[in-house]
Amino acid sequence: MTAVIFDMDGTLINSANAICMAVNEIRADLNLAPLEHKFIVECVNTPGKDWAKILYNIDNFTHTSFKEGFERYFVKHYKQSVVLYDGVAELLAWLKEQNAYLAIATNAPQSSLTAVLDKHGILGFFDKILGVSFGIEPKPHPMMLDLIRDEARILGDKSGNALRTCVFVGDSLKDKEAAFNAKMPFLHAKWSESAELNSDFSPALNTNFSVEKGENLSQKAEFASEFKLNSNTFCNANELKNLLQGILG
Repeated sequence: MTAVIFDMDGTLINSANAICMAVNEIRADLNLAPLEHKFIVECVNTPGKDWAKILYNIDNFTHTSFKEGFERYFVKHYKQSVVLYDGVAELLAWLKEQNAYLAIATNAPQSSLTAVLDKHGILGFFDKILGVSFGIEPKPHPMMLDLIRDEARILGDKSGNALRTCVFVGDSLKDKEAAFNAKMPFLHAKWSESAELNSDFSPALNTNFSVEKGENLSQKAEFASEFKLNSNTFCNANELKNLLQGILG
């Protein structure tokens, strides 16, 4: 069995405008000036940023997602402007035809996911949907990827279809680091960009890469060079399908 884990925002759905509109509406209600959309997107996608202070001028924010506590703003703008990327629904249908285990690992609050995915008609494709909630660490922590991979492995063992490969598909540096931390091959979404100009990965995907969870963390440095060989960039659904065909064999 092959497991394919997807990020949601920026990977399956184009939500950048909705996120930026919501953040700036929150800022307006907090009597703060609006921020440029590019700046907001960079902030929420970059590990280590104090986004609560940067976006909302709030110190000691207790939530682990920039959406928590402000859900009504994001629900409003998600309904208005979020769309699926072209070809995503068809790609997911094809993966299910290949008997792939499909999951989502997103930093969006767990409570918000069902409505968003159902609205765009893709909820039923996924075997597991995991977002941020109490006790679940956000990416780049590997917890979500590890939990999903473990569940897929257990399901595969019970069904007699052992987990052979697990890959993570995402768009941000947080996603890339989460895959690295989980020792998992990574496919990098760069929608509408030139792969040749923007890719910082090897053009070849080593489909024989082992995804067994490593117990010896001292091997992390050795994994770094191999990780680059097991990452690749795609700019549309057809390119992603071609990469996944190589993994599925």
